[in-house]
Amino acid sequence: MVPAGSEACWGSGQSPRDPQSSPLSLIARFSPIAIDGMSGLAGVGLSGGAAGAGWCIFVYNLSPEADESVLWQLFGPFGAVTNVKVIRDFTTNKCKGFGFVTMTNYDEAAMAIASLNGYRLGERVLQVSFKTSKQHKA
Repeated sequence: MVPAGSEACWGSGQSPRDPQSSPLSLIARFSPIAIDGMSGLAGVGLSGGAAGAGWCIFVYNLSPEADESVLWQLFGPFGAVTNVKVIRDFTTNKCKGFGFVTMTNYDEAAMAIASLNGYRLGERVLQVSFKTSKQHKA
């Protein structure tokens, strides 16, 4: 298991309260504190791969000055956010214009996307959507 916060986003899917529970528990909410101890659920009702810590949201058209606190402030009111990551240029440390937010609940993530897609942040209009999975390099 990859430690929380070490990747921009985890695979799509909700995780159960207890890694030993049945697939029916996927609809239950869980505590983000338990994320580190959870194991994957070998494709049980999930799209895009193994179970992860929540639903990954792609945020595009951020300003070069944007930082993680901006994403926490934007998405926090919609529900539990477990991780935010602004992608930065290695040499300038400025935002490359996009980032990722991970939320634990699908309905809350969908509401955040519906509310924030097209939202004007400063001089920019944000594009917000669920992250689409791409094939990872071996």
